[in-house]
Amino acid sequence: MKALQNDTVADIKRQLAAFGAAFDGEVLTGTRALYRPLLDLAPSGDEHLDQVYGPHERHRLDVYRPSGRSRATVMYVHGGGFVAGDKNGDGSFYRNIGCWLARQGFTAVLPNYRLAPDHSWPAGTLDLQAVVRWTMQDREANGDAAPLVLWGQSAGACHVASWLFDDDARNGSPAADVDGVLLMSGFYRADAPLPAGPKAYFGDDVAQYTQRSPLTHVRRLNTPVLLALAELDPGWIAEQTYALAHSLTRVNGKSPLFVFNRGHNHVSTVQSLGSPQNDVGDEVLRFLASITNR
Repeated sequence: MKALQNDTVADIKRQLAAFGAAFDGEVLTGTRALYRPLLDLAPSGDEHLDQVYGPHERHRLDVYRPSGRSRATVMYVHGGGFVAGDKNGDGSFYRNIGCWLARQGFTAVLPNYRLAPDHSWPAGTLDLQAVVRWTMQDREANGDAAPLVLWGQSAGACHVASWLFDDDARNGSPAADVDGVLLMSGFYRADAPLPAGPKAYFGDDVAQYTQRSPLTHVRRLNTPVLLALAELDPGWIAEQTYALAHSLTRVNGKSPLFVFNRGHNHVSTVQSLGSPQNDVGDEVLRFLASITNR
């Protein structure tokens, strides 16, 4: 069985390498096809799907609870290039993350949020603020004092970073205290010319890009932050994480935690969770353990 699992993972890595350091609709579809038949989507504990946290049709979130006591609440904010993406669009992604976290003993909160072009900056951050508020109220109602961790990937990482650093993106509302932040292959600096998705969110006014970029607002933090990128992230995406690492290192006087996910592309990191390939999952669990064991 172990040999078969190793062969499966090796085959996945070969196919990911064949896609190269690129990301588009074809790579997304191909990567999903690799992982979908391998995912463990069996429920573990209670599931509460499509909980309402606001008035818009996208203001829905899914909660996956472990069968025993929760070690922490982890809020996962999906990507989608600011114009697409879903917490559970096809029954596999990103249900795989909710089920996987619950099996590890964590409560998982997976929200949808409003999308561009109908809802531009700072809609994603404002929605995340509402999700955090909903989650904290739910935790209080359930007597849950375990840590709270925010995890964003791609465009979701941008929204988490904006929420963490940019008071204007929250309309001046304070950011709640959280116990950890994981930012994976995110978009943190808007530079013209922007690709279509980011441009739909950040707008046509180039003069606004700097002020609307999370990187502009980075400040000293006591909150543990883990930055992660994939070896096969396109260069223009990868450099965003390096830029954020540089900025955090300067303001904090030390490097943030950093993970380089070898052999992975822009989405295989999160789509692999719950599959036989557990390298990314092990890194996420190591970070979560460092928070829950403090």
